[in-house]
Amino acid sequence: MLKRSLIVAAAVLMVACNSGPSQTADNTVGGANIVSSAKSPMVKATTTFSLDWGKDAKAGQVAIADVISYGGPKVAITAPAGWQLIRDDSTSSTRQSLYWHAIQANDPSTSTWTFSAPVDAQGAILLLDNVASTMPVDMTSGNTGNGGTVTAKSVATTADGALILGFYATDFHLDGLSPSSPADTTAVINQEATSNEFWILASYQNQSAATEDQVCSAAQIFNWAAAQVAIKRGTATP
Repeated sequence: MLKRSLIVAAAVLMVACNSGPSQTADNTVGGANIVSSAKSPMVKATTTFSLDWGKDAKAGQVAIADVISYGGPKVAITAPAGWQLIRDDSTSSTRQSLYWHAIQANDPSTSTWTFSAPVDAQGAILLLDNVASTMPVDMTSGNTGNGGTVTAKSVATTADGALILGFYATDFHLDGLSPSSPADTTAVINQEATSNEFWILASYQNQSAATEDQVCSAAQIFNWAAAQVAIKRGTATP
């Protein structure tokens, strides 16, 4: 059976979910890892939305942005210069747009997305080290639903040592979603609120193969979007 382990370097919160048995393996040298993460509060009825990766970014690292928007028709989104779209999944009220950016020397830490019409927006940014900075994304999957359980579908990776990121967003309107995740998966960000919750999970895959579906056990009432993204590792930092 495929073995996986965590190499998440950020301080994390553990959350609860359904999955198969826990799988572990020793970390490999040069594995892609999360060196920092930050989230933005909800911004109401905005046409611009900014994320900041902080002061410790270095050239050659990769930033991953999770831009979540709510309400109204599906508007056009203009990404900042140098940011590449990974995938864009939407329902009638919840939209999750994922991007990556290879950090260059003297890059500003704050990046701003523009919407063609006002939406409510929130999101997060991850800073990754030891990543293939020219083409960091291996494979992705997306899924949406109206009610039911939130499921990030499997991806079949093509490279060993991938960092597997799970992204989830919902317009849940009851207190405390409290999602649970597989025993071998850690929550990098768990934004629980009375509405519009999102969370990001991470795990590490030692050998290339199909990942498991990540099925969260808290049933939803309204709309949700979920995705898995496999990030290719780069060369170890000396």
